[in-house]
Amino acid sequence: MNKAIHKKSLIGILIFCVAAMATNMTMGILAKIMQSYPDVSPVTVQSVLVGPALIGTIYAFFVGMLNRKIPAKRLLIFAQAALLLYGIIFWMGGGRVPIAVLICASGLAGFNQGSMNTIFGLLLMEAVPDDKKRGSLIGIGTAVMSIGGVVFTTVGGVIANVRWQNAYLLFFYYLIAIILELILLPNVTPEGSAAAPAAEKHQETSKGGMARVWILSIHYFFFFLWLYCFGTNCSEYVISTYKLGTAAEAGVAASCVTIGGIFAGLLYGVYSKVLKRFTVPCMMGLSVIGLAIAVFITDSLIGVYVAGILLGFAMMGANPYILEYLQELAPGAKYGKALSVFSGFMNAGMVVAIYVIAFLTQLVCGNGADVHYKFVVAFVGDLIVFALSFFVYLPKGKKADKQ
Repeated sequence: MNKAIHKKSLIGILIFCVAAMATNMTMGILAKIMQSYPDVSPVTVQSVLVGPALIGTIYAFFVGMLNRKIPAKRLLIFAQAALLLYGIIFWMGGGRVPIAVLICASGLAGFNQGSMNTIFGLLLMEAVPDDKKRGSLIGIGTAVMSIGGVVFTTVGGVIANVRWQNAYLLFFYYLIAIILELILLPNVTPEGSAAAPAAEKHQETSKGGMARVWILSIHYFFFFLWLYCFGTNCSEYVISTYKLGTAAEAGVAASCVTIGGIFAGLLYGVYSKVLKRFTVPCMMGLSVIGLAIAVFITDSLIGVYVAGILLGFAMMGANPYILEYLQELAPGAKYGKALSVFSGFMNAGMVVAIYVIAFLTQLVCGNGADVHYKFVVAFVGDLIVFALSFFVYLPKGKKADKQ
């Protein structure tokens, strides 16, 4: 691709990033959805968050393989068309159709959730051949994702105070995005990728290869499992358990996760150079502090906001480093496979989070629906993951040597 196409591609990628995290809005208005289904258990209603993760987990393992035949642009358009349909079903059917219909429909969001990291990485590889420039743009893209997530979650929370179904009118953004991406993004197959020749020359330089990709992905599975406790329970935490506010405040609390992600993306180039191999362990340390605040400071809405910001910074702060590290471990054609494995385990963590945490909470206090003890369980689990992160990320490899 020439330089002009690079610029157009970057604009198309940013349009994708703006709404990549739009489904986070559902977390913020979950309590409102529960009110429309008073005879359904909270855990069942929470399954509208599990549907995307379940389909995403399955789909994530195939995206890298599909990209061998289908350009990343087409995979992106497919995922966003599914999101548009997801939004229409929730807008028109919320409160009118059985909750099982919404749970099934939520699976449509899984095509985006399962491919988001993979498509982002592949599109950037096609648009920016230079490794150093691509590294900085990963942080910027992460920040744009988080900014978009804040807009969707906050505006959605405000709209939900009037009628939660109308919050899904925001998903018509994807109709505009699809049209613009069709114009701006090129149909580049992996065989014609600008990054492919350079990557093939460095096939032998990775250390650890796919074995380390699997170790890293399994570890991140548990990290995401415990952190997902905040997303699935912050609405009930704010509105019902501690009565700290309404759906609007719960929406802001959910948005705080993405606000933290904004700062993580914008500052990535700074702190990753300072922390180097300690980047991911430090991010996981921040997540432990965030969950500790949610456990021990339960009478302050500000505390919830701070916890959300720390958790968002931790998640989105670790992600760019890992995306770069995966390229070191699995360069060239293997990069798509590495991204698929990582995304698959990340989504698997979201799939089982609700059930694992509810089960462990039942063992701890005898009530699997107790929100406070759910956060206690998540805090302890995340503390263990933080300790293990030093063994996963500190062994010296190519990335460490280069830094």
